[in-house]
This record gives sequence, structure tokens and C-alpha cells, in this order.
Amino acid sequence: MSVTTPHDTLPSLLEARAATAPGRPAVEYRDTTVTWAELADRVRRARARLRRRTRAPGARLGILARNDPDTLVALLAATAEGREVVLYDGRATAAERDQVTALAGLIGWHTPSAADHADGPAEPEVPALGDPPPAPWFGLVTSGTGGLPKVVRKHWHTTIANAADFAALAGYRGDDRILCTTPVHHAYAFGVAVLPALVTGATLVFASHPASPTTLARLLRDSRATVVQSVPFLYRAVLDSGEPTAPSALRICLSAGEPLAAPLTEAWNAATGVPLRDQYGSTEFGQIAYTTGTPGGPLQLMPGVTARLRSPDGVWLTAPDPQTTGDLYLRQAGADPVTYWGLPELTTASHCDGWFRTGDTGRLPSPGHVVVEGRTTRRISVAGRKVDPDEVERAVLQVPGVRECWVAAPPEGSPGHGDRFAAFVAVEGGVTETDVRRHVARALSPYKIPTRFHVREALPRTGTGKVHAARLWQEAAGEAARPCGQGGTA
Repeated sequence: MSVTTPHDTLPSLLEARAATAPGRPAVEYRDTTVTWAELADRVRRARARLRRRTRAPGARLGILARNDPDTLVALLAATAEGREVVLYDGRATAAERDQVTALAGLIGWHTPSAADHADGPAEPEVPALGDPPPAPWFGLVTSGTGGLPKVVRKHWHTTIANAADFAALAGYRGDDRILCTTPVHHAYAFGVAVLPALVTGATLVFASHPASPTTLARLLRDSRATVVQSVPFLYRAVLDSGEPTAPSALRICLSAGEPLAAPLTEAWNAATGVPLRDQYGSTEFGQIAYTTGTPGGPLQLMPGVTARLRSPDGVWLTAPDPQTTGDLYLRQAGADPVTYWGLPELTTASHCDGWFRTGDTGRLPSPGHVVVEGRTTRRISVAGRKVDPDEVERAVLQVPGVRECWVAAPPEGSPGHGDRFAAFVAVEGGVTETDVRRHVARALSPYKIPTRFHVREALPRTGTGKVHAARLWQEAAGEAARPCGQGGTA
């Protein structure tokens, strides 16, 4: 059963925090601290200005989000005014914004700023809490096939309940200081940092985004964080920076976004004394499962979430063996079916017999637990046999001197499309392509060995810390175009 909270809307959560702990810090960013009472006051002023600009409760508004208090004010104000909001990257291009506008049917975009809550009395026309009623839906954007966006329709009640469940399972407290290191417009930061702060009354500490590993390491120390959410790439970079890694009060470290390798969890625990715990989630479902036991072990499914496996040929696996891997499908008790605004065909294709297709492969080792193995969409066909890139990456990461690895088949139309697939490997200590290939050949069958190993010092990353695939393939194309003797990889 889901953990219940007496407040299931953003306005009611804010009012509760302002009433019970008005002087407690709600949000910290750089040198600015905003208490819960001050945050509620800013939201009232922002509501007045929003109401003066647009008098259309229910209209769908895009918010160009950043990791700062102004974004939180804009979200709370728009929601309290009955707007359906779509959170999107404040650094998105005009073309990217136009795509989301068309999909979600937005009336326009708002860039949050201090002007939203400038000094001056709130307009007397601002209604009391609950008038107009808060909109039940909002939207988060995730990447689709080929990088095109998908706008996921989210229900506020379900999303807040999910965040409350996660906060309870992870052990959040009202006196926590939650360091948010990933973009707030993504489901990970939103459901693991932003909403749990409102649910528990904890202080939300924003890291500027993007932040350098050295800056992040210092912020981790100086912020006095007790909870930190980040991605494996940033945890690894913090360790590599040589900076002090953690305040003495740190007790919860959360990781998501990409597989969490055992060597990283061991190194982080040795450096900080705090286990690094994996969290599995998605934009569509929010938080799905969490490591409550030994790091690297099975993840416990969130309350109300059930999982089911399907074979690659489309047969449901009933009572599968704990070691059986299949395509992972989910269902959430009491939740509406996952819906993508503007993409009805994708909405239909994402469901089967009432279950949502995650696009991941996994195992169900015991009731209420899941092990995520990899992405179904990343499977590579080699002479009729399937290769799991995650398996290849794990083998490459076992090579001494290898720090990072990403494996994929070349995209259609790329210069390397004739190759079976490639591995991009970040190394140290003079490790060569030959060194990597020799070690991997001892661990994998020949058809699982990449055609090419692109060896470099580091892998480019997106703003969320994920591997920047498009840039890697562009660099690989440049390497292939160089004349012999001018660099490149074998």
C-alpha cells in the first residue's frame, strides 16, 4: 500500500510547510536562502502577476526550468492558478521548444525570473487556496526515438504519492538537506529531490547546472548535505577530482540514469563511508525501484508498482525462474495509463494487455524485487544472434585502466554503418586499443566483440551526465575521414 500524505497538491504542500515551519530554509541556491514562509509569499506574488497576464485557468503553459528558486516559484504559482504546466530545459533551442509546443498544445513559454515575485503587495484578486482548483495534470519531457521529444502526461496526485513513498523508503527526514545535482525538469531530480522536499519539509539545495566535478565536490562538502542525488558519471568525477568528497552528515547517496558499476560503489563507500544506492525510474512512472539492501543487489519495487516479463517473441513469462531475463513491463495500482501528449500512436504501442513496456530487460529474482539488465532497444543483431551492449560494456570495464565505456551500433547513414558495432572507451595509463581487445577476447564470444574500439581520454556527456551519443559518432566519423598517419583508432 502507498504511503499516504494529507496533502496531494503542490499548493497544499506549500501551505503546510509555511504553516508548520515558516522560518526553516526551503531552498538554497548559491548565496541565497529562501524560507518556507518567504517561498509562500513569493508564490502569492507570482500568482498575481500570472493572473494579470493570462486569465485562462486550465491553459497549458511551458516553463523553461533551471535549478534555482525562481523556477520552483513559477511552478508552484502556475499550478495554484489552475494551469497545466510542462517543465522543459531552460537551455533548449527555439526549434526544440517548437516541437514541444506542438505536441503539448502550449499557449506559450515562461522563463522564470525574480520579476515574477518582485517587491510589492500581492494583488487582492488572488483567490484563496483551492480557487481555482489545481489542474490534475502536468507534463515532463523525455527524449524519443531519434532524439525527438515525448511529452509525458503526469497526474499530480499519483506523482506526489510516488515521491512520498520514495522519501519514506529511502529514509528522508524533515531536517535533511537534499543536494540536487541534476536538472529539475527531469523526472529523477523532480521525484527524488524537489517533491520529497515539499513532502517532508527538508531543505532543497540546488547545484548550478551544469557544474564542473571540482565545483560539485566542493559544494557537496560546503552545502552540509545529508542527501545527495546524482549520476554515476558525476560521482566518479568527484572521486577523480581529488577534492574532499562529503560532509560528515552525509547519509544517503542516490544514483540513477545509467548502470551503477560495482567498482564505483566500492570506491565511493571507501571515500565517504556512505553506501551509493541505485534508484531505477522513468519519466513515465517516476520512481520504480530502489536498493534497500546490499548495493548492487536486487531493487525493491515501489509500493503499488508490479512488474512482469515478456519474452522477445511476445509471450508472457508466467512464474519465471529468478535467472530468466525478459522484456520488463510495469503496472501502477490506481494510476491512469501512461499517455504521451500529441502522440496517440505511441501511447497505444507502449501498452500490452494493460501493462506498460519500459524498453528495459530485466529479471524478477523474488516477489517485489527487480534486477534491470539493460535496454531492449540497444540490442544489436550480429549474423542473426543478439548482442547485449550492457554485457559488452561490463566486460570492457573489467580491463585495467578503463574508466568508461559505451557500446552501440552505428546509426543509419553514418560512415561506420557497415561495421557491426563499436565501443567507445575512456582509458588512463597508456592503455591501447590492442590491450582492450585482448582482454575482452578472453571474456566474450567472438561475435560479441566490437568491430572497432575508439580509445580516448573521456566520453562526452549531456547535461544529465549521460553519454552524448551523437557527438561520439560525429567524432568517429572525423577519425575515419583522417588520412593514414594522422591519428584515429584501429
